[in-house]
Amino acid sequence: MNLTTDEVKQYWRDYCTRHKVPAELLALGEQRIQEKPDHWADQTMDKLLRLVSNGR
Repeated sequence: MNLTTDEVKQYWRDYCTRHKVPAELLALGEQRIQEKPDHWADQTMDKLLRLVSNGR
């Protein structure tokens, strides 16, 4: 998918708002997105949430 890093982060923020995700997990997800934005553009935000929730 052709999204910028900022677009992926915004999608993540919106997802976190809708699902009432704690701020610390939101920040961890943004770090993961920053490291591999192209990867996370093609993944579900639920997968990212599970990853950061499990501390991996």
